[in-house]
Amino acid sequence: MILDELKQLIAKDEGETVEVKESTGQRRDACETLCAFLNKDGGSVVFGVTKKGKLTGQLVSDKTKRELFEVFAKFEPSPDIAVDWVDVDATHQAIVCTVPRGNERPYVYDGRPYKRVQSSTTVMKREEYNRMLKERRGFESPWEAIPNPELTLDDIDLEEVRRTARKAMQMGRLDASVNTEDALGLLDHFKLRENGMLLNGAAVLFGNDKLVRYSHLEVKMGWFRGTTDREFLDNRHVNGNIFKLMDEAMAFCFKHLNLSAKIGGKLERDEALEVPAAALREALVNAFAHREYGDTRTVYLAVYADRVEIKSPGGFPTSFDIERLYDPPICDSNPRNPRIAHVLYLCKMIETWGRGLGVIARECARAGLPLPVTTMRWGSAVTTFKRPKIDASGSNLDQNLDRADPDPIQIDSYPGGDLARRLLSTIRRNPLISRKLLAVELSVSERKIRDSLKILKDSGVIARQGPDHGGIWRISRRAAPDGDVSHGASEVAEKRGEYTEKPSIDTNKLHIGEGKQPIGDEKQPIGNEKPHIGTEELHIGMEKLHIESALTKLDITQPTKENILKLIQSFGTVEIFGRSEVCKATGLQERAASYLIGTMLRHRLLDTVKGHGKGKYRFRSDFSDANP
Repeated sequence: MILDELKQLIAKDEGETVEVKESTGQRRDACETLCAFLNKDGGSVVFGVTKKGKLTGQLVSDKTKRELFEVFAKFEPSPDIAVDWVDVDATHQAIVCTVPRGNERPYVYDGRPYKRVQSSTTVMKREEYNRMLKERRGFESPWEAIPNPELTLDDIDLEEVRRTARKAMQMGRLDASVNTEDALGLLDHFKLRENGMLLNGAAVLFGNDKLVRYSHLEVKMGWFRGTTDREFLDNRHVNGNIFKLMDEAMAFCFKHLNLSAKIGGKLERDEALEVPAAALREALVNAFAHREYGDTRTVYLAVYADRVEIKSPGGFPTSFDIERLYDPPICDSNPRNPRIAHVLYLCKMIETWGRGLGVIARECARAGLPLPVTTMRWGSAVTTFKRPKIDASGSNLDQNLDRADPDPIQIDSYPGGDLARRLLSTIRRNPLISRKLLAVELSVSERKIRDSLKILKDSGVIARQGPDHGGIWRISRRAAPDGDVSHGASEVAEKRGEYTEKPSIDTNKLHIGEGKQPIGDEKQPIGNEKPHIGTEELHIGMEKLHIESALTKLDITQPTKENILKLIQSFGTVEIFGRSEVCKATGLQERAASYLIGTMLRHRLLDTVKGHGKGKYRFRSDFSDANP
């Protein structure tokens, strides 16, 4: 560098790429600034310039050079620093130290990272440093690739592994030569095992319901009154693999968001969520697939009166421009968890090249909604969708939208009976529910759910659109509304030799309600048999109806009702029980069992029993005063 070039450089004044120092006595401050330049766009520090910008130079000796290069050794990683010695006069020199934008960011000087903000140098915040560090490592989270000796095949849903492979093959993304029945071979093929040991990524994708040691493999969901989180209307925590979490999160959206009815060109009504389901699904998939699994925080889904928020631990690469996230051309996909992302790509839950962001933009535009806003909040990426139509009180205007269609098919025109009614009612509430969750929700075997769904599909009552994971149930516009079930369905089912399994309760222990009159001995025809039903059995049936009638008045979910019925079946109104007994009777984990007990206490279904140890309860003998 010659003197004229130096004068042009310092004439720019101090800014994002230039800083001046009077002498190398300020070499430590100068190195902090060089570190900040390395972490941004590069820049130069000039020694031998006064604060007023006068070029004076300084005396330079061997000691001066030695001391300067000694402080340069405190950079990590070691950068390329170009040093120019420019003669100012016969005895004085200016020293110009220049660095480019670093290729191995973040850089630290003497153990601390620095960044440049206009003409100031400041210490970089930890979360920004961590983001840069992850970018330097290729933005890959090592957590998914860590072998876990505590993770065994007993923790893995092997059928889910096979089902995912079959789906990937159907989508044309898995080679036909792959054996889709060899679960262990598939885990190897998906790069989820190394030397026979399962990796953490296997738990994320295929962990079964027994796997509870990963507390952060969950989604926390809240429905709030108004526009703040002061009051919960619904609050759910669900643990499971990524497929289960996706199903549960979308079910929560369908439960608490409104339907917007539109009239198509053929005078047929098209019903869709007020915030497009496809856009929500893409945002949720991104939240689960690209989150930082090394961070034990969870994914959050929050539904407010004016918006929907999805929060996922972990940020974006520092080169990512969040403000232009949805702008074309679509950005390249840069997965934090490439193994997890690859499996989701194979079964077509995500796309490469960031196309999911294009889906979100397209669906929001089609619905007349603004693009979601994505921001960073306390180390988490938060995507916010705006909900349409809210009144001054903060309540949605579409809350009472009529979802029933005219001209319903009478239920006796297709088989299925009571199970058909319950299936249709559940699917109407949650069109994204899976067959496995239907079995849990209705407390029947998965085989019966599969058979009943086949009957309804063959009868044209329902249809499945899309893949097993992420697809949706469609109910015929002429299908009967919820609860409109005639008795003819049972007759049709009997003619076809089918039957419906209903939950039974061991009501020998039930004495709930007062004033029940036993019904005399009767004989009821069932099929070709005529067994005798005595007074006790019919009295028990009436008690069961009384219990179920009382539970329908409570503001609780269907799974909670089913679990309460299981507990009544196990304990009646006499036996004393605690949390461990609830776990055994329902199969719930301890935290879920505690929540269930709290729910029953809140609705005045239980009495606390003293003298038998802490946390002991008994069902009340009468539910008539239950708190709704």
